[in-house]
Amino acid sequence: MKIRLHEIELGTSDPAKSKSFYNTILSLNTSVDQAALNVFQSGVGGIDFNTSTHLSPTTAVVSFLTDNLPEVIERLSANGISFSEPKKSHLGMTSIEFSDPDGHLIRVNQPTEDSPTWLKV
Repeated sequence: MKIRLHEIELGTSDPAKSKSFYNTILSLNTSVDQAALNVFQSGVGGIDFNTSTHLSPTTAVVSFLTDNLPEVIERLSANGISFSEPKKSHLGMTSIEFSDPDGHLIRVNQPTEDSPTWLKV
């Protein structure tokens, strides 16, 4: 199984204010600028840092990409960790979500044949 960090997404109630903060304070360039989503160049190829209204403010999600979502599900099940049912996600991916021992939200995505080539692990 291959797995790699994909993105860190922070919920925001004010995308414009969030964009201004990360542009001004940390000098992060915006690669996607939409009404509800800002994607910043993280400085690490293949890893996105996002702020969006897709999540409630103060919510953070760490997302990973894998080429074997069933194996991740098997490991979660074997360790008694509950997770969301696999669902279709953005960019043609299939995703599950669960919490780590400290309550942080973790998402694992598997690209499908409908996903862009650059997403494939």
